[in-house]
Parts: sequence; C-alpha cells; structure tokens
Amino acid sequence: MHIGGSVDTSAMARVQEGMRVVDAAGEDLGKVEYLQMGDPEAVTTERSEHRPLNLVGAVVERALSEESEPDVPDPLRTQLQRTGYFKIGGHGIGGKARYVSSEHVSAVSGDTVRLSVRKGELARED
Repeated sequence: MHIGGSVDTSAMARVQEGMRVVDAAGEDLGKVEYLQMGDPEAVTTERSEHRPLNLVGAVVERALSEESEPDVPDPLRTQLQRTGYFKIGGHGIGGKARYVSSEHVSAVSGDTVRLSVRKGELARED
C-alpha cells in the first residue's frame, strides 16, 4: 500500500518467520520462511564493485550470489528488494515457494498474515 508516494510498512513490520499466511480468499498458503524489509530509497540492488582477495573468497562469493533471495527474475527481483517481501515455502513435493511484496500485506493479526491478493497473483520461485 502506498501513502504519499512511500511504502506503508506498518503491517509488514509485524510479519515474523513462522507466521501462517492466507490469501484474499482465505486460502491457507503456508508459513513465512524468510523475511526481508525493503529500502524504498534504494536506486538499485546492485552491489558496489567488490573483488575477492583470493580464490576461496571468489568461490564463496559466487556460491552465495546465486542462492540469494528473492529467486525471481528482474525487474521483479529489484521491485521486491525495494518494497520488502517475504517467502512462503512451497507445499508438497515439487511445490515452489512464493514471494509476497509488502504491498500485498493487508493485515497481521495474531499469528496470521492476510494478503490483499489471491495465491495465483503471487510471484513463484524460479
């Protein structure tokens, strides 16, 4: 939700890992697995130029950069990093995780996060 050109993060600030998530229709989507607050002032999500000092540093940096969240293509990745998001684990064998932008959090009550969109409108993990 936008207020005066900035993202309203009050509901998102109450989201915690392990909370139950339901969509706009009341369907249980799973639990929050990972949470990242956004930076609405960020111009880009690119890291500043950094060169590892040795081979081990280069290998570790490469491995970590490929497994970073959110696992979706740009420009959606950049948008989620700006607005803030959380990840809902996939259900069942082969189930893909879904990502929820802070803009889609309509309410947080007890241990439940209620969304303003339906399950099919959420970004799926690559």
